[in-house]
Amino acid sequence: MSNFDYDNDEYDVELIRANELVESATKLRKQNNIRGAISLYQKSIGIYLNSGAYMKIADVFNNIVSLVKKESEMLPIMEKLRRTINEIEKLDLLEELANLKLAHANLEYKSSNYLDAGNLFIEVADLYSKVDQDEFRKLIGMFYLRAAECFEKISRTKRAEKLILDAIRIFDSSIFDYRIYLKQLKEQIDNKQFSDAIETIREIAKFFRRLEIELESTPEEEGVFRNLKRNVLARLIHIVSEYNLLKMMCYHYIGEDEKVRNQADKSIKDLIKAIDFIKEELKQEYYSSADLHRLTFDVFLLQMFQEFADLQIEDPIFLIMSGLPKNVKEIIKKMRFYDYTVQILELNLKDNADLFETIALSQILDPYRDFIIKSLS
Repeated sequence: MSNFDYDNDEYDVELIRANELVESATKLRKQNNIRGAISLYQKSIGIYLNSGAYMKIADVFNNIVSLVKKESEMLPIMEKLRRTINEIEKLDLLEELANLKLAHANLEYKSSNYLDAGNLFIEVADLYSKVDQDEFRKLIGMFYLRAAECFEKISRTKRAEKLILDAIRIFDSSIFDYRIYLKQLKEQIDNKQFSDAIETIREIAKFFRRLEIELESTPEEEGVFRNLKRNVLARLIHIVSEYNLLKMMCYHYIGEDEKVRNQADKSIKDLIKAIDFIKEELKQEYYSSADLHRLTFDVFLLQMFQEFADLQIEDPIFLIMSGLPKNVKEIIKKMRFYDYTVQILELNLKDNADLFETIALSQILDPYRDFIIKSLS
């Protein structure tokens, strides 16, 4: 037997061993033996790295990221991930490096370190651009939107806005100047030009709908990419819903009560879809406190549509809680927008109008705080 054959046999044996470790770890995971699963996943990473099976490493790290919950568990994984990234960087393997940095971004996001997570999502987008910008165009756009969300969480609004514009340019080749529409909408609502404002909102919503449709047409991926796609879709639906809340209030001001109800009905269905996307992510443990915040805000928004249009189609509490693990339910019960939703259910939206004087609204809705309060009176 030649040395070449011997080396190949040794490589195959090591690869089989690593694959078996991953299978065993997955079984332990199903048995809820989290510590044992993480230990076996980590052992497989070392073997894959030594064997040169670099494409398998990121998937294993993503499995670990979905399992760790406490900071004490995350820190050693983060350090191991950084060391592995340093090794891959020396080899100039861009796609493998991008996938590892994506795992790192997800871990930082899960630990609520949004600054580092945002910067890492940008690095991932840049690496995929170098691999093949045309092939990975939609992925690159999703990474920019994910980064934008991270920077919004830490009030880096200008950075977030730039990233949204970068994503728009990647997704859409048409000339759509988002900032001009935003400025126009603010002026129209301030000047009580509600019919014009409705048309402006329609154009903004139409644009984000196009992005949503384009993303939905992307073939379903497995694991982390599937979760990324669904999270970004939920975010796009959320953006459209916030603008449609303003549109519904404009309809109210011009006395179009039937259109108020129709808009509410459509937006409730949209938000149910977004809520389902986020809940799927929660069930797979790919989430941070920011995702829980968005989930509770979506439910709060849904109840606003129902109250404003005098429709009670869905039970928001059942909608948010059904099918979630007990520990996640307990966290949700302590969140502000869950509490606000309960308050609105116990009284009604108009009797809780004072909430909106101090409530932390989104970047989209905050400039219209006075308009929203007046709409409720």
